[in-house]
Amino acid sequence: MTAARLHKIGKGLSFDRIDVPTVCPHDVLVKVKAAGICHSDINYCKGVAPVRKLPITLGHEISGIIYAKGAKVIGLNVGDRVLVHYIISCGRCGHCQVGHENYCNHYQMVGKDVDGGFAEFVRVPARNALKLPKTIPFEQAAIMGCAVPTAYHALRRGRVRPGDVVMILGVGGLGMHAVQLASKVFKARQVIAVDLVDWKLKLSKQFGATVLVNAGKQNLLDTVRKVTDEQLANVVLDFVGHTQTIHAGISCVGKGGRIVLVGIGAKSMQISPYETIIGKEIEIVGVDDHLKSELFELTKLVRSKKLDLSRSVTHQVTLSEINDGFQILESNQEHVVRVVVLCESN
Repeated sequence: MTAARLHKIGKGLSFDRIDVPTVCPHDVLVKVKAAGICHSDINYCKGVAPVRKLPITLGHEISGIIYAKGAKVIGLNVGDRVLVHYIISCGRCGHCQVGHENYCNHYQMVGKDVDGGFAEFVRVPARNALKLPKTIPFEQAAIMGCAVPTAYHALRRGRVRPGDVVMILGVGGLGMHAVQLASKVFKARQVIAVDLVDWKLKLSKQFGATVLVNAGKQNLLDTVRKVTDEQLANVVLDFVGHTQTIHAGISCVGKGGRIVLVGIGAKSMQISPYETIIGKEIEIVGVDDHLKSELFELTKLVRSKKLDLSRSVTHQVTLSEINDGFQILESNQEHVVRVVVLCESN
């Protein structure tokens, strides 16, 4: 089969002809129909976040059809449409037993630690394949593997409640979905979208943002104070990860509120605990991945049309065009929410 693989940090993906993976008793072989390109994939290519091996097939936002299954697989059949949960966990440790597989002592990630979905086929444990309703297109299902559930998990970790003021720093692929989820699903009273790019802010209004702030042109703290009557935000979500945005986010959290850190930055930072955390009794909450249980919940929300992903996939490329897809995602010229790779053989 053809696979787009990372051979060297700092280089583009290479197209290799490799063997189709052998299916073990508890595995399924998924014929990839769509695979989203995530900013994490860019980080892996640049070395901002490490991969476990080289070469490796990237791609962790995956949807497709079961092509083969292991002898001990129950509940899934060849031909089933599926969404792939990218966290490979042991299923036995204490974390897994209580449904926190993202804390698993033996955690591995599809497309980072083991070969992923930028290929014609991918092998995953059967428990990582979730049945996908026919009403959800493969390209939308692919981004349900990361861009949507990570935003959902962040809002849940931030304990967003109906009537809250939620501020979202960075309305890219994850942040844009956080806007819609905060507004439509979590019923926030105000959703403040913050970015440096005007077209993203305008689009975020269509996704449910009530206040738009261009932090390069407006004073963020003053604006938040004004629109919240000095109360500031109950929950701030940072999808950027830069020192500047984290500091700005902390300053905009109201008393007893929370800042949720999702974006991955390359630099460390310093804060003054009394001035930033203790004085306002705020919490700093970390977010890493999401949970399989949340994928089930999101599938129900999309199927019932309570969550609309029809505008989320703005660009589609074929597997042979995947390096172009990476460039599109990084481009300042393209109006990108999410780029999805469609396999040529589909």
